[in-house]
Amino acid sequence: MRFAGWPDAAFDVLLELEGEPSRAQLRAHRADLERHVREPMQLLCDDLNDDREFGTFYLGGLTDRPAMWQRQTATAWISRRVRITISLDVDGLAVEGGSANAAGDQVPVFRRMVAAEASGGELAGIVDDLDRDGFELVGPMLQRVPGGYGTDHPRAALLRRRSVFARKCLDADPHRAASAGAIVAALRPLHALTTWCVDHVSTTGWEHP
Repeated sequence: MRFAGWPDAAFDVLLELEGEPSRAQLRAHRADLERHVREPMQLLCDDLNDDREFGTFYLGGLTDRPAMWQRQTATAWISRRVRITISLDVDGLAVEGGSANAAGDQVPVFRRMVAAEASGGELAGIVDDLDRDGFELVGPMLQRVPGGYGTDHPRAALLRRRSVFARKCLDADPHRAASAGAIVAALRPLHALTTWCVDHVSTTGWEHP
């Protein structure tokens, strides 16, 4: 294991980048961001990729958008629009996974699979397990159950979604949250969700959103 967590200086850098920093401010903090934030994240990717338990993690790139500097991510793409991501920002470390940005042709497939007794019941059980593990489903929901499905459907709340994506915030203190073992343990409950998305929703074709 090469990853040893993030130093306190990582959060100092992220705090400096809060708000709407100018391009000049971004450039001024580039070296510190690379050293204290991105290098440890890359070491974490390298350790996780040695085992390939979750696929191959890639460190996100930097653009002129401040948001890309303020929240550093490492993502493993599993299938079309299905991913697992580790993120670090001023609020601490988080893990998330599932299908965050379903393609248009995937949404009706998702809802059919939610409505079906076998696949929908399986997903409901996975969501319950994730809730017990401290995850929450994130992303927009319709105000009403979409047409074609009854308002009394036992999985009406899931039918109001376009996809399923779960997120868990870990301890904001990097010295407690950021061991490789703790991160791996936090990621494992996402296996069931991403597997369900791949088995039931991923359609032909491949592109990142």
